[in-house]
Amino acid sequence: MQKPLQRLKAVPQINDQVQEAIKQYILDNHLQDGAKLPSENALSQQLGVSRNSVREAVQSLASLGILDVRRGSGLYVKGFTLQPLLENLSYGVLFDLNELEDMLQVREVLESGMVDLALPHVTPERLATLDAIVGQMRRRAEQGESLVEEDRAFHMELFRPLGNTILLQLQDIFWSTLRKALGTVNIADSNPLRTAAAHAAIVDALRTGDADTVRRALNSHYGDIKERLRLMKAAHAEEQAP
Repeated sequence: MQKPLQRLKAVPQINDQVQEAIKQYILDNHLQDGAKLPSENALSQQLGVSRNSVREAVQSLASLGILDVRRGSGLYVKGFTLQPLLENLSYGVLFDLNELEDMLQVREVLESGMVDLALPHVTPERLATLDAIVGQMRRRAEQGESLVEEDRAFHMELFRPLGNTILLQLQDIFWSTLRKALGTVNIADSNPLRTAAAHAAIVDALRTGDADTVRRALNSHYGDIKERLRLMKAAHAEEQAP
């Protein structure tokens, strides 16, 4: 039997209270992705607040990725996702080189820290897949084209076997933010062939089966992007100087 919602007192922060009550209801009843919630009218009656207060709270929870509002069907619990973080975080750092640099540092540390877990999953088939991605990188680099999509595919493929959905979502956040940043700040890859070679070096390091060797290859790869950011920051500081 499901636990009922508790009535609330109408106060200025009622929107926040309604949100917390709905979240607690989801937790108390162990509702999973796709589970249906009571209607807005039923929530209003059980909580003792206006339907408008419930609607505003529902909209807020939907924007956070907690609820799924299906027109004509009702309210449903939404599976956990970092998508709202992706949308807000990537916008927030697009014009701040320091924050972009911080994000890159976090990505580097995160991937380096997962190397030991990824190595047991490096099979001949996975190496062949990574080699194919590097080959595509070289072909695009020779045409002077961007390697952003291939870079994403490479790093996702490297850690996909771990089955860590949070890690993969975080990687997607980093990749999406960098892709968007390329359109707002001048950190475009001036030497895509070198970038392709850096990824080839990571695959070679994976073949050794040595975690430290892989970490050095990853750090070398990130070194180029960090240098581009450093030069951009220096140029920006010079422009702002009196």
